[in-house]
Amino acid sequence: MKNAILLLLAIFFIGCSSKNENVLPKDLRLYPQAFENYTTMYKENKTQDVSKFEKHYFEPWHYKKAPHTLEKILWPYHSYTKGKIYGATLKPIEKSWFDAIKKESNFESFDTLKRYALTRSFGHLRNFPTNKPLFRDPRRAGEGFPFDYNQNSGIHANEPIYLSHYSKKADWIYAFSSYASGWLHVNNIQDIKAQDREAWEHSKHIYITQDNIPLYDKEKHYLLDARIGMLLPLISEDTTHYQVLLAKDFSKTSILKTKASLNPIALNAQNINRIGDALLNQDYGWSGVFEDRDCSSMLRDFYIPFGIWLPRNSSQQAKIGKIVSLKNYDNSAKIMRITKEAIPFETLLYKQGHIMLYLGIYDGKIMIFHNTWGIKTISFSGKEGRHIVGKSVISSLSLGKEFDNYDFSSNILSKLKSFNILLL
Repeated sequence: MKNAILLLLAIFFIGCSSKNENVLPKDLRLYPQAFENYTTMYKENKTQDVSKFEKHYFEPWHYKKAPHTLEKILWPYHSYTKGKIYGATLKPIEKSWFDAIKKESNFESFDTLKRYALTRSFGHLRNFPTNKPLFRDPRRAGEGFPFDYNQNSGIHANEPIYLSHYSKKADWIYAFSSYASGWLHVNNIQDIKAQDREAWEHSKHIYITQDNIPLYDKEKHYLLDARIGMLLPLISEDTTHYQVLLAKDFSKTSILKTKASLNPIALNAQNINRIGDALLNQDYGWSGVFEDRDCSSMLRDFYIPFGIWLPRNSSQQAKIGKIVSLKNYDNSAKIMRITKEAIPFETLLYKQGHIMLYLGIYDGKIMIFHNTWGIKTISFSGKEGRHIVGKSVISSLSLGKEFDNYDFSSNILSKLKSFNILLL
């Protein structure tokens, strides 16, 4: 009888899991997915010092040597040789592969190039000089596709980079941007002379305010997509368009003034709506795979049109500005502290591995904007799972709590470690 009851319960929970699989979380049906509903109380109109942002942005062109030691950039070779790592066929990768790829990495030539360049198009900073993906155990929840551990970060077109050295075959080159480093394919490198670097850095710059805008040359040949987070040097302007320069063969192109801004825009309700809605409902992209954004790259790009510089990773972003620790707070105390001190649209909420933008209080709930892969679930037998969200959303701190198999131990509010106010 006992076994029969357990079997029925197991079937019930499996049914709940499958029933929830294609159901939109209640938060995404209950709370409006448009920024204008949350900016009504934001009365600020703050502008930033453009020189401060662009100093960060162009920092790689002022490196006299690699900003990190060889030992520090060797971290992937230490981290991913411990435990099983799986390749594209989902079979374990042998140690011999790591030995070979380390040899191919040519670290004896580390920091011998000392060259400055630009990215020609959106690129991928890889941990190893190969496009092949690396996965943790794909049978585990939150592992496998799309979590490619060979991907360190995406990088926009036109970004200044410092070049360390080539791989043995010279098809990859190790590059440092202002916020991340890794192996870039040589086809994405545009060298630039010293006098041109100076002119590029000190020109006026266009900040992109809409996403995925196709750009063409004068013969109408496609060049690339302009994305929020990019800066383009200004050549000239007319009543409707900015004429700008791309690193890709130093091509000239134009962009509508309604889709970009000369210098950063002011942080106000209208502009927050403009940038936030452009990034809302976009696909989740672990570390920039498939040219999509994860939680931290989305917030980094969100703030760039406002001239606010953020580091790349969530743990680093959580250390910017005034930091308020929530350690040893229960959930009620966390809510009280956030409600009292956090400033909407200027505050980030942080839990390990995830960063969120605080939008304020709506219908009595703390609201956040974040790009999330999924909601943690747990079956009757204790097996972890995920209800896939896979996009950027506006939600409360209890996204998915209505699901029968919701893992209450992973509730965002319970896991919050701190919040930080960016603009002081």
